[in-house]
Amino acid sequence: MTNLLSVSKAARLAGVSRSKIQKTIRSGQLETFEGKVQIEDLLRVFPRVDLDSDPVLEQIEQIKAKASSKFSWQNPAPPSAEILLRRLQAMSSLLIQTKSALDNNIDLIVSVNERLDELGSDEHLDEFARKKMRDLQSWLARRQSQLDAGRTAIAEAQDDSDTTAARLRHDKAVLFARNMLLHIIAPSVQIIPSGHEFLVEGGDTVLDGAIRAGLNVNYGCNDRKCGNCKARKISGEVLEINKPGYHLSAQEKHLGYMLMCCNTAVTDLTLEAGEATQPDELPAQSIETTVSSLQPLNEQISLLHLRTNSADNFRFFAGQTAILQLPDGPSHSCPIFSCPCDGQNLYFIIHTTADDEDSADDRASAGFAKALHIKQSIRVKGPHGDFYLQENSAHPSIFIAGDNGFAPIKSLIEHAISIDKIKAFHLYRAGTQNSPSFYDNLCRSWRDAFENFSYINLSPQSNKEEVIAQIKSDNLDLSTFDAYIAGPQDFTEMISSELIRGGLKKNRLRAQITSRPEI
Repeated sequence: MTNLLSVSKAARLAGVSRSKIQKTIRSGQLETFEGKVQIEDLLRVFPRVDLDSDPVLEQIEQIKAKASSKFSWQNPAPPSAEILLRRLQAMSSLLIQTKSALDNNIDLIVSVNERLDELGSDEHLDEFARKKMRDLQSWLARRQSQLDAGRTAIAEAQDDSDTTAARLRHDKAVLFARNMLLHIIAPSVQIIPSGHEFLVEGGDTVLDGAIRAGLNVNYGCNDRKCGNCKARKISGEVLEINKPGYHLSAQEKHLGYMLMCCNTAVTDLTLEAGEATQPDELPAQSIETTVSSLQPLNEQISLLHLRTNSADNFRFFAGQTAILQLPDGPSHSCPIFSCPCDGQNLYFIIHTTADDEDSADDRASAGFAKALHIKQSIRVKGPHGDFYLQENSAHPSIFIAGDNGFAPIKSLIEHAISIDKIKAFHLYRAGTQNSPSFYDNLCRSWRDAFENFSYINLSPQSNKEEVIAQIKSDNLDLSTFDAYIAGPQDFTEMISSELIRGGLKKNRLRAQITSRPEI
């Protein structure tokens, strides 16, 4: 029914994060029905909702723009006239069905009330039974009032959609109207069995929406020929907007299968689709890319931006590494600096200068950088590594980056922001004297944008003991946390040991060792 909202839509309409909605559900403040939230309950818990803007949504989009693809994040194209027409037709049908269901429910409530009145006149009833019946009638009256309000909003929305916003001044009616608009502009999709949710914005395909949300749903070619993104439609309506090169059998079509790369969502969808849940479930890839830019961050480090061709996405888990192979030249392995939510724009930190005192890895990186030039062709192979985010965890997370361990930590945080599931972030960054200011500025932007994000930038002279001292001074209950640590071997081993000694559960610790000397 249209007054029931998925968690994603409730968060978007209320202008708060998914994690905040989930927190209110866990605390019992917000009730759910089959995993969905009622508009009335949403307004009760968030009575000061800004109905003219979506501030948290805007913050998340800004962070995505800076983080996942700093110089090239593209907003989805607006839906075509055909998509809009189909969505409007589906919404009209949904409104009719909803109004019919509301009418039936109201009729049922009236009948039940009449029957309760008859029973209340029975002289054999004791006072306790009469009180329970009065309580039930009061509850039914409240429900009838809510249903009447919903029916009125639907009638006005059907009457004249252009003037609905002007006439519906009550918050509930406005939120109802915005929910109708959101159904048209960005239907939601739920994937089973994982339960992941995402929105299909504008004229995106279902696959586009899943990738933008940072989900690792199955797909292969991204040019509609392989059939790997095949999914079974459980409920909802789709529209084919791209001609497939892969043909489903008549039996598959009968069972509800469709290609996510060829279809957009007309209504909210529930799909049965395969997802990679850990790195070894991803296929080995070798993708041709082009150097789009090599931007210096300081005298020693540059940000390398590689772009795939339009038909390719490089699939990886945040925190993993890739091998960069020059044609007839050297190769270099380094952590991916960007978010999986944009597999066509890949970022890496490259050391462009190094001397004899630097590590062998830095010298190799500098040698690799000398062969780079704009529009240079580079083959990306991988991904590699088992340092990745525990997406289904309900715990707050500690992220600790030592020296050049910031690259995989940044990737993890960007992905956590894109899926909006982390309860709280605590980031500790221990850099070096030469750490680029870009790192600190980016971390500060995360802290400023999200109320559940704390950031400590330790001094360049900090050692691993001082990192532990800072964490202890924050008085965190480590038994309730997940932890992700990346940095030199001595750094990660000592901090891992101290965190476990302080109460962190060993199975909630992920560590990535880098090759630079300890700080």
